Amino acid sequence: MTLALSWIVQPSDGQVAAAAELLDAVATADGVDPISEAAALRLHHPGAEVVHLLAYDSAGTLVGYAGLDERVERRTAEFVVHPGHRRRGVGGALLAALLDRVHGPLWVWAHGEHPAALRLARRAGLARRRELFQLRRRLAEPIPLQVLPDGVALRAFVPGEDEAAVVRVNNRAFAWHPEQHRWDASELEMRKAQPWFDPKGFLLAVDPADRLLGFHWTKVHPDGVGEVYVLAVDPDAQGTGLGGALTVAGLAYLRERGVSEAMLYVESDNAAALHTYQKLGFVYHHTDAAFLRP
Repeated sequence: MTLALSWIVQPSDGQVAAAAELLDAVATADGVDPISEAAALRLHHPGAEVVHLLAYDSAGTLVGYAGLDERVERRTAEFVVHPGHRRRGVGGALLAALLDRVHGPLWVWAHGEHPAALRLARRAGLARRRELFQLRRRLAEPIPLQVLPDGVALRAFVPGEDEAAVVRVNNRAFAWHPEQHRWDASELEMRKAQPWFDPKGFLLAVDPADRLLGFHWTKVHPDGVGEVYVLAVDPDAQGTGLGGALTVAGLAYLRERGVSEAMLYVESDNAAALHTYQKLGFVYHHTDAAFLRP
């Protein structure tokens, strides 16, 4: 197949729409989201730190897309090929262009461990270095009761008032996390602007002085699946049982909304979190794998 590859920093509305349509087609065909939510947000809210690679066939049809986060501390790429144009060299061309652009370490995701993506990673000599499990749970099953620590209350997020505290607790709770630790106000604002955002499902745990100790941000996807979107506990409040109580409160909220199934993501090597979620009835659904070019 003859391909035309184009690097874009600020995609036009038409290019964004075409890429979004391609991503929807891939998700329908493969049964998993083909790129991370963070990458999808960067497509719709472009910035200087992310570049986009568009692959067109000879007829001018968009047949492949890649997003590359060029932030120096952790360059990360995600790419997809339209289901109707696979096995024609599109994926290989996208990966080769990504590897050629980045000098030094590059992380590349294979969401849902798609066999074609795994083959391309092996051929390129990429090493599998990280796995993210998606777990799921039916909400019709009993949700165990877990009480909040003494003196802690739950309330809903208040837009315009709680943003700074949420960013602070998020970054303290996820200081170890490759992506989540570097949030700022803009990351929160992008997500608040999404159609799914509901402050009532953004549960804050506060002390008697209304100081934020932790939060459980829930999300309901367009297909009706609920998500333990972000669960964060300030390090000063860890070990008190707050994390478990927040998890249960969020699951109960989703069930009250009529959601029948909940999902979450967890690092495969986070044994403590996996044990906690399995005790709460979550079971394995699929793996997103990240490969590293040293």
